Amino acid sequence: MIRNIRDFVWASTVVAMAGMALALPETAHAQGGDGFLFKTPSVSIKFETGYGFQRASSEIFDFTRDQLTVGRRDFDSPYVGGEIAFRAADRWDLFLSVGHQSSSVASEFRDWVDADDLPIEQITELRLIPAVMGAKYYLKERGRAVGQFAWIPTTMAPFVGGGVGVMSYRFEQTGDFIDFETLDVFPDRFTSEGTTFLARASAGVDISLGKQFLFTAEGRYGWASGDLGLDFSGFDAMDLDGFQLVGGLAVRF
Repeated sequence: MIRNIRDFVWASTVVAMAGMALALPETAHAQGGDGFLFKTPSVSIKFETGYGFQRASSEIFDFTRDQLTVGRRDFDSPYVGGEIAFRAADRWDLFLSVGHQSSSVASEFRDWVDADDLPIEQITELRLIPAVMGAKYYLKERGRAVGQFAWIPTTMAPFVGGGVGVMSYRFEQTGDFIDFETLDVFPDRFTSEGTTFLARASAGVDISLGKQFLFTAEGRYGWASGDLGLDFSGFDAMDLDGFQLVGGLAVRF
């Protein structure tokens, strides 16, 4: 069931991107002649989607994988987000991005069953909402000016980037659990949430889709860790490091 939900979210974002791609050319027609804009673009707005791969290596994740039927890749999940970028110089952009990534996995205890030999089941959820401010440096010119009233984009413009920001996180386990002192099975919900510092590095390429629109492919790595609340007392900070592969459709003005 969980895998089906993830597939539905992924398919929905792909369909949304395809719809944007079909709608963009009509809007572009009014921005200049064939293949050029009337001025160098100064702002771009992007919708992006992709997939996040969590490192998930701290004590709480190790304990969860050891005790429950949860695999290392079960905390990977689809990512959706948006970005606005401002042209600071010929090869520099300043940007602000916000996104959302959420996983949910059904599990049971690996080595224990209840009094009726039934599995002891629960659901583990991880939600991440990163917000990042940063800069991108383009390794080649993104276009060239022709006279005073025309700007022609290049087909491909690779870039590297980095930024800092905050990440809102929520880790929750709901279902039936074992008291290892009495071996009793009890229902409960354990939750920890908060906001923490995030650093990110990235590399990617912009591919022009005509004069005003572009597709971006990007790889990102983020560094973050979050303290756990009283429900998970005794565990060290939760590892929130992760790698993202992201594609986006953008319009530039």
